[in-house]
Amino acid sequence: MENEEKGSVPFYILTPFKDMNKLTRRNFLKTSAIASGPLIFTGLAMGQAGMSALYTLSVALIGGGGIARGSAFRECEKNNVVAIADVDDVRGAPGFEAFPQAKRYRDFRRLLDAHARELDAAIVSTPDHTHFPATYAAMERGIAVQTQKPLTHNIWEARTLQKAAHKFKVQTVMGNQGHNFEGMKLIREWIEAGLIGEVQEVHMWTNRVTPNNRNALNPLPAQPVPDTLDWDLWTGPAEMGPYNEELCPKGWRWWWSYGNGGLADIGCHTLDIAVYALGLGFPTSVHVDNSLNFSHELHDNPPKDGAWSYVYEFPCPGKSPLKIYWYEGGHLPRMPESIKPVFEDEKQLAGGCLLVGDKNTIYSPGMRPKEPRLVDNWQDLQHHLPPKTLPRAVGNPVAELFAAIRGEIDKCGSNFDYAAPLTEIVLLGTIANRSGKIVEYLPDTMTFKDSSLNKYIKEPVRKGWEYGEGLI
Repeated sequence: MENEEKGSVPFYILTPFKDMNKLTRRNFLKTSAIASGPLIFTGLAMGQAGMSALYTLSVALIGGGGIARGSAFRECEKNNVVAIADVDDVRGAPGFEAFPQAKRYRDFRRLLDAHARELDAAIVSTPDHTHFPATYAAMERGIAVQTQKPLTHNIWEARTLQKAAHKFKVQTVMGNQGHNFEGMKLIREWIEAGLIGEVQEVHMWTNRVTPNNRNALNPLPAQPVPDTLDWDLWTGPAEMGPYNEELCPKGWRWWWSYGNGGLADIGCHTLDIAVYALGLGFPTSVHVDNSLNFSHELHDNPPKDGAWSYVYEFPCPGKSPLKIYWYEGGHLPRMPESIKPVFEDEKQLAGGCLLVGDKNTIYSPGMRPKEPRLVDNWQDLQHHLPPKTLPRAVGNPVAELFAAIRGEIDKCGSNFDYAAPLTEIVLLGTIANRSGKIVEYLPDTMTFKDSSLNKYIKEPVRKGWEYGEGLI
């Protein structure tokens, strides 16, 4: 680990990147005519790697453990991991062990200053509240990014990253893996082919929770910071508070300062199904309605502390709004009789989606669309499904990003033009939860009809963590 001093405020302020107009390996990749024939890299373009690095990308991991282990390691093993930044020696250990050649950092800003010109991609796998600064800092250096879901911690950050992708002209993708699943394409093809008729409503659920009573009402007591953790860097742009083991490394998601609860955790997976399959824009309103819970029809277990039900209303010109219901923490929708037997397996209660049409219903079990099916007459219909008309994704989001960098595909499916609005939609629900109000969003101005909600668009950040100011 490189030696770095600690301080009570961020001690290292990254200066804005200045293009030195030098030939870099990344620029050579971008400007080479990939489609016209095989790439031959010169020693200058490839650096010390030389010809042995043909089509091999140089990658940085910002976050060396956790979700990165399952979503990034396999693809990164086929390439060159140059450096890894992790504020926690224990949490980052899987990355350090898997890629022993990589240089180690705690501060991603130091990593980017040291290696910006040689990097093709950065994989951001940090807690939600540091997604934005790590992603923006990489993008402004011309580095392609894959950032875990939800893309950002607030709406302003999501909109800014969408703008930044165009400004810096880099490939981008959010790590909502289900967007790349075969089932995602099938669901849209089935709807477009008219198999379920006109979609009337959508129901989605997860067993994750949003225990907002843990937040400011019950601050956690201070505990000694482990020697293996830089708590100042972990806190990043958020207000500095005491360390407690319930926050780090795993519990942060249930505290508004760092995460956005169960909806933000799983919404970019499951809500993605409806947004993509139905081509949805922004909702006209979102509110919480905890009277919506039919879990007693399937089991006798009471909902968890922090169980919520949300109602999204999306505009349908000339028709009543399309309602999407989101249930979490043990709240469940009313299930069609024909699929109730599958819920004898408790795994089905963990998450899923029902797209209800006037002719049939699509049921997709799990948080991601892995095995969708039609509820009525599935035994017959599965042998007479419509032709596959949509292009399929290239592997998982990391593989897809690498393919886009090489020029093998034009762009990733969940690129920031798609992922940023999806993240905004998800975050609107968390604002309804936090405020207890009906949320009516004005996306053109990035404000709310109730101006008292505008404070949720962007929270203050600590000195040294200001990125993207003035871009929108």
